[in-house]
Amino acid sequence: MVGMSAARCALAVALLMLAPASFAARYLLPPADAPHVGEAYVLKARYEDTLAKLAQRYGVGYRELADANPKVDPWLPGEGTPIVLPTEYLLPPGDRRGIVLNLSEFRLYYYLPNGAELLTFPIGIGRQSYPTPQTETKVIGRINNPTWYPTETARKEYADEGRPLPASVPAGPDNPMGTIALVLGIKSYFIHGTNKPFGVGQQASYGCIRLYPPDIEDLAAEVPNGTPVRIIDVPTKVAWVGGRLYLEVHKNLKEETSVSRVREAVLAASGGSGVRIDWSRADEMAREANGIPGPISEPR
Repeated sequence: MVGMSAARCALAVALLMLAPASFAARYLLPPADAPHVGEAYVLKARYEDTLAKLAQRYGVGYRELADANPKVDPWLPGEGTPIVLPTEYLLPPGDRRGIVLNLSEFRLYYYLPNGAELLTFPIGIGRQSYPTPQTETKVIGRINNPTWYPTETARKEYADEGRPLPASVPAGPDNPMGTIALVLGIKSYFIHGTNKPFGVGQQASYGCIRLYPPDIEDLAAEVPNGTPVRIIDVPTKVAWVGGRLYLEVHKNLKEETSVSRVREAVLAASGGSGVRIDWSRADEMAREANGIPGPISEPR
């Protein structure tokens, strides 16, 4: 359990065991000087659970759940095994407007136009060979029951695997775009659902952003055309929360996580404040890269 009393832990477990299939994450937007939402919880696995099933049930991505539980067998956690739900987040750096996609975090943040609320969802992103671009764009449309027009590269890959594709794949169970697609202002890129939920939280697409089917329904119901979209890749987030410096480290998409680079990010964020930093804890969080934020300093 991360930062919770035994009583609160017991209550959290009881509530989570009753959670519905869609575990939407909606938060009141915190003040700028405390960019932190949610809490990490612990539940106990059932005999039939896998990390993939638990990820879908509780609204987290597969990789972030696996990173938060590195010693757990993802296919057979075992009856009664404690599972950490990484449902605690430092907000990504930059403007709090529109949609922000943080690739290394495998997570989407949407700042609602009312300026008071935030939605966040796990995402699947492009594979190493088809990376999702880091860019700024906007939502320019919405398609219900989209048709998938696979690229020549995609058709060749499928053909090489003995699964030839037609020039277009209509809506239905074989369509990887799911039931809704938000059209982005960069050609051929969408934020959409999926027919393979296991790919959410992983590098599995041809560059588009995938959400769980219930999540794309929730997101599309809230997002108007013209919403700005910022795609970033920030594996290390550091911020002041309640006068203490907090750190959150995710695995780098392209290389091993560097303790020295994490230290550089911490020093940059501390801004010469003179606050005492627990470098032992910071280095441990850098090595673990489990995506769970926590304090690394005394109060300033």
